[in-house]
Amino acid sequence: MASESELRREIADERRELTNAVAELRAEIEQTAERGKKLGIKVSAATAVAVLTRIAVRLRKR
Repeated sequence: MASESELRREIADERRELTNAVAELRAEIEQTAERGKKLGIKVSAATAVAVLTRIAVRLRKR
């Protein structure tokens, strides 16, 4: 059976590993959020270009 000091050390190691895993997940989430923002901007710009092109074509037809 493990001694109390060994158990405390194991718990501390596990806690450290969990802390590192959470930090990595947060970094990944932040990167994903940034990519999502960039994609949203690109989609918005493409939509705006499509709408303005459509308006310009309709105005030229008149």
